Amino acid sequence: MFRFFAKIDYLLRETFLGLRRGGWMNWAAISTVAVLLFLFGASLQVTWQLENVLGQMGNQLEISVYLNENVSAETIKPRLLLIDGVSAVDIISKDEAWKTLLKDMGKGDSRDATQQLGGNPLVDELKVRSVKADRVPDVAKRISGISGVNEVWYTNEVVERLGQLRRAMGNSSIVLVTIFTVIAIAVITTTIRLIVLARKREIEVMQLVGATATWIYFPFVLQGVVFGIVGAAIAYMMLAVILNLLSDVILSQPELIKSLTVGMLTDLRVQFLLPVILIAFGSTIGVLGSLLAVRRFSFS
Repeated sequence: MFRFFAKIDYLLRETFLGLRRGGWMNWAAISTVAVLLFLFGASLQVTWQLENVLGQMGNQLEISVYLNENVSAETIKPRLLLIDGVSAVDIISKDEAWKTLLKDMGKGDSRDATQQLGGNPLVDELKVRSVKADRVPDVAKRISGISGVNEVWYTNEVVERLGQLRRAMGNSSIVLVTIFTVIAIAVITTTIRLIVLARKREIEVMQLVGATATWIYFPFVLQGVVFGIVGAAIAYMMLAVILNLLSDVILSQPELIKSLTVGMLTDLRVQFLLPVILIAFGSTIGVLGSLLAVRRFSFS
């Protein structure tokens, strides 16, 4: 146990010494990682919020299914419930729809209107709700192929626009994150190499006394991990500050805007999952940059 803690103490002291030798280059590496993780975290938040909005619309968006004459909604409903992606089906009988239509038109006596038209001209209708908004087109296509269904109608423009926005955000985020990931790894690699060169004589002495490459260069890998963790902490604090500033603005907006954005303030993924992802991503970048820096020295 004593030897274990002695090794830990050695690694921590060497890591801290390396960070002191890094000087301003440490902050160059940390700031680059922080910018990368800030962009990555912001893109995740926007993606999650769009998913929440699409999910809410999926629960609220209804597909109107109009049947052929003499086709009962009770016979079609079980078949609709078997379709993958359907969460609920409500029946609106033609008599109920006729009464609602006449009420909206301001006609109080439905019997007179029915007699004038020679009967109820409407057909049974079913309101179908999808489990997700992006499943609506597929569900509507499947419903239209059922025998007895005359017409399928739904409002899909908003859903399609949001889906396109989510895909565009995802593609642009991948490009930006990839570019900044390469830059961050390059900066960390350069920083660690400069620290290694500054301690070249110490490393040579350690090699002469029999120290292995693992013990010599592992503290430099830990320095890269420190860069990643500190950068992740800064990025998350920046995201939290911006989110808090936006919260007051969001809560003062009209109900429509508030309904589309308020979930961002209460999403547990932002509060708990996001910092874990940022720390893991930042640590991975730090390790990769450090390994690239010490690879040439450790095997020379």
